[in-house]
Amino acid sequence: MRAFLTIGLLGLFLSGCSNYHLGSGGHTTFRTIYVAPVVNENSNLPQAVAIVSTQIREAFLRDPRVILVNTPGEAEATLTVTLVNYSRKAQTRQSTDTGLARKFDVTLDAEATLRSTNDNKVIFENRKVQAVRQVFVDSGQLQAEYQNVPLLAEELGKNVLSATLDVW
Repeated sequence: MRAFLTIGLLGLFLSGCSNYHLGSGGHTTFRTIYVAPVVNENSNLPQAVAIVSTQIREAFLRDPRVILVNTPGEAEATLTVTLVNYSRKAQTRQSTDTGLARKFDVTLDAEATLRSTNDNKVIFENRKVQAVRQVFVDSGQLQAEYQNVPLLAEELGKNVLSATLDVW
């Protein structure tokens, strides 16, 4: 009797897991994508264009859902990203001088547009994407922010990837 009960429970357990699929079940309408070079528009961070472009491309290279191509002619979709704002907000003050900040939240805002290359149809336009990182200014604010730019770009790349490929 115990053996039948065990086999029955095992059968129910295995049949319940038979339709499980890892990840989201959504699929994109395109398999290949071209990522245009990032455009800087009033972000006060002109030196970040190259690193942000690289990090966005790296994020798409690591994702198996799409294939990153080198030219718009090879792609089924084209992604353009525009940097629109770079800002900092003081989060922690120094204990000896409350007028001096010790930690900042640094924010990089961008807008992404995805178009189908075949019919030039807009899949989404000016979608807001944001990356926020904390900067500790123990060794000076300028140096700390400079060292933070690659990390901020990497986070923005991940967020652009998510905004582009994740099904809502």
